[in-house]
Amino acid sequence: MNPQLTKQIGIGAVAGLVIAALTYFLLNGKRDDLKATIATNESLQREVDKGNGLKQNYEKLKVEVANQEKRIEELIKIMPTEQDRAEMTIRMKKLADTAGIDQTSFSLENPQNKTYYKEYPVKFNFRVGYHTFGQFASMISGYEKIINLSEIQFKRIDGQKGAVFSATVICRISAFVYNPAPPAEAASAAPRPAAPKPAAGAGKED
Repeated sequence: MNPQLTKQIGIGAVAGLVIAALTYFLLNGKRDDLKATIATNESLQREVDKGNGLKQNYEKLKVEVANQEKRIEELIKIMPTEQDRAEMTIRMKKLADTAGIDQTSFSLENPQNKTYYKEYPVKFNFRVGYHTFGQFASMISGYEKIINLSEIQFKRIDGQKGAVFSATVICRISAFVYNPAPPAEAASAAPRPAAPKPAAGAGKED
């Protein structure tokens, strides 16, 4: 073989090995960069997916809040106003007369502050028949404003079997007036001022 050709082949082989080595090391760094870029992209995609999920939850919660606010508005419309509450005893008397029961007395009880509403209870005394009081209770349940009938106590009237009024009833009827502000916390008692210290030498005899 021609020595010159052999030398050229050897130089070419060495150059090929050098190029291959350089290519390997250079591409190895690029491969590491590629892996890091792919990992970063996957992490960003997870954040995007998480953000989309939060957005979907936000939209869902926003719709739910709007529905609840609409429901609250509808409930407020059927809650008694202050004027309705002031006229409740008169209106209950009319319902009692319509149902055929006799209102004998009533007494206003202390209002109760609740969260977002105030309860105004009134204790009533009636003479009733069992069926007529049931009719009265049904009329209250169909009343256009939110009121509550509770603590019903029946007592049979002796010797009145078959009479128009065969029992007495004591019950509580409450009106609930909307109050958007929650009840204020009771103010704590102001600390009492400390007693003044006695002057030097006070109480001593000369």
